Amino acid sequence: MIIERILKYPGFLYELKGSHYFLGKWICKECTDTDAADCVFMYRMSRRAKENAETSMYFQKIRAYADFALEVPYNPAKINGDMTTLLENLSDSEISSLQKQLDNFEEDYEKYCAES
Repeated sequence: MIIERILKYPGFLYELKGSHYFLGKWICKECTDTDAADCVFMYRMSRRAKENAETSMYFQKIRAYADFALEVPYNPAKINGDMTTLLENLSDSEISSLQKQLDNFEEDYEKYCAES
């Protein structure tokens, strides 16, 4: 199930329903930061062009934005509930898009976080 996959990882920024959301084991929150959303665009563009240095830089920037967006105190029940509600309201095509974004994240997480 997709929620278990998301909850295994720290936060990242995903595009859903025309908006951006920070999703991960510590966060489920809509992103209103234009700079963060712009990084997603640049990350995808760099990834498609196979520009590894730029992809890594934007990946790390998005991860940092997600960490800065964390709210305290940590409330895992609320995060899980909010994420469940968000995911239940996605269409099949939106779920497919999220799965592709998550596939890319997992691949890059292994590639760029193993380097650190």
